[in-house]
Amino acid sequence: MADDPIPLLDLRTQYQTLKPRLHQAVLEALDSNQWLLGPQTQQFETEFADLIGVKHCISCSSGAAALQIALLAAGIGPGDEVITTPFTFLATSSSISLTGAKFVFADIDPRTYTLDVHDAERKITKHTKAILPVHLYGYPANMEAIMHLANEHGLKVIEDCAQAHLAQADGVYVGGIGTAGAFSFYPSKNLGACGDAGCVTTNDDELAAKARSLRHCGRAPDKAYEYILEGSTWRMDEIQAAILRVKLPLLEEWTDARRKAAAWYEEELAGVPVTLPPTPPPGWSQSFYVYTIRAEKRDELMAFLRKRSIGCAVYYPQALYSQPVYAPLKINAQHYPNTQQACREVLSLPMFPEITPEQVQRVCSAIREFYEEQATV
Repeated sequence: MADDPIPLLDLRTQYQTLKPRLHQAVLEALDSNQWLLGPQTQQFETEFADLIGVKHCISCSSGAAALQIALLAAGIGPGDEVITTPFTFLATSSSISLTGAKFVFADIDPRTYTLDVHDAERKITKHTKAILPVHLYGYPANMEAIMHLANEHGLKVIEDCAQAHLAQADGVYVGGIGTAGAFSFYPSKNLGACGDAGCVTTNDDELAAKARSLRHCGRAPDKAYEYILEGSTWRMDEIQAAILRVKLPLLEEWTDARRKAAAWYEEELAGVPVTLPPTPPPGWSQSFYVYTIRAEKRDELMAFLRKRSIGCAVYYPQALYSQPVYAPLKINAQHYPNTQQACREVLSLPMFPEITPEQVQRVCSAIREFYEEQATV
């Protein structure tokens, strides 16, 4: 009998486990007849802020919306430049463009895949107003160096935390280090809704007030038809808030399970000619949104695994500067050698809290088999 497929991400098992509680929460949210900015949303915001250790959590409709809200609330707009990474999802750069500002790419660190602070420093001009680091794959960007650079030049720091729920840098959860953080609760994330959702986190009272207004069409507090900003309908609905409240108490347990799975991978891949995820320094921890290796003959390895019903994917095969939407900018890829190499070599393996040691062993045995076959060719 053939082995069961191993998915890259298993949402079904988690859903089946929580199904009765999720259904009850959804029905209660529906029966409340308060479907936007009601008690579920308010309670989730308080609970998530408490978990992350920040003063404010402002829920919204998606992680992309969270980035745009955070930037706008921080005063970023036309004429400004924001330094960020090209090795990420499109929402990171598009959120900057949609404020009217200009994104400026800096290369990545070849080991962590996060923003290269030295290259970021070289990109600072008189128009630079913010740095937008991405905590990619659940590994924190070098926030100590980024905050030092930002403070030296008077810049805002907006953390893209879409893949890094409960990751820590110097003992502080990401999303609570910079000026503001932006989280995604897309279904595949470490904390996922059953649809689109996100939030902004911050310790800045003024920024929080602006973010709350922006997500609600720019409305003034407690005034139905008075608008103080040009915002949009970026609200998270009560159903998603209720679902997230069911899952939130389990996030720490799920994160620990991901870290255990990463340790299994590290043990099973010992001696295999691939580069494993970096080990964070003391006081840092990663949340393993995905488990990403760097591999020679990546595409051949990916095909080999898929033939054996083992899920895998490339995040990301194409840097943002190479996307068709940015072709008119004529950005020279040769200025980003580390990003180019990562696009050629990274491969993400199955990672979810419910993954078993046996599944990890099977994935790693297949990888070992691939390279043993390559050695005989």
